[in-house]
Amino acid sequence: MLAELMIANAAFKVIKTTISNGKDIASAGAAISKYFGAEKAIKKQVKAGTGNIMEAFQAQEQLKKNEETLKYMLNKQRLQGYVDFCKFRDDYNRGMKIKATKQKNANARQSKANEATIAIALTVGIFLLIAVTVGFFWVAKVKGLI
Repeated sequence: MLAELMIANAAFKVIKTTISNGKDIASAGAAISKYFGAEKAIKKQVKAGTGNIMEAFQAQEQLKKNEETLKYMLNKQRLQGYVDFCKFRDDYNRGMKIKATKQKNANARQSKANEATIAIALTVGIFLLIAVTVGFFWVAKVKGLI
């Protein structure tokens, strides 16, 4: 959890610097992605109750502090800046969920296609084995070996 917190803090520092320099938050695209990913991982670990309780508390408190700082900076930069950011974050998370669902569906389709290919190959193999066996006995009978 500390690794995720370090990633979140480093990304937040980039976001904070970008906003402090008068740029739009979207200018820090890569840092935002890293921050959201780390934030999501921390929240998932806290919810699951994995890891050290003190680390979880520290991470959660740091995320709250970052959120408050970001809220202040965005609202100072422009009216409704934080509200717009929240909309952006929700759209981003929604997009990531859609992307994950599409990937999961694609993997399921690929898995079914692989299973179908294996089933067809086994069926053809069994039919070939039967044909060779029947042919062998037929040739043996014609030649009088059996």
